[in-house]
Amino acid sequence: MSHKKYKKRHSQSTINAKRQANQAKLADEKDRARKRMDPTARTLLFGNLVFLSITVLLERNGLISPLFSGACTIIGVILLILALWFQFGGKGQDRWNGGK
Repeated sequence: MSHKKYKKRHSQSTINAKRQANQAKLADEKDRARKRMDPTARTLLFGNLVFLSITVLLERNGLISPLFSGACTIIGVILLILALWFQFGGKGQDRWNGGK
């Protein structure tokens, strides 16, 4: 005796509802991925924070001169601008080839 397997019938509205739910889920995942912070920018900001905090501690303890501390602050500002460029400036472009 052979058993016939029958396919369940699905109404078109059920199929459409599942399709819309899947599309909404994909759109939500893409939106979250777009809003995510760039890993390079995050690393630069964290490194900059550590660098500047060490510089401030060394200057307050008198281990480095105020002139050297000022130079380190300028380096910190440059790193901050670089991190901002990685986060916001290179969207949709090839960063290394100037968008070409």
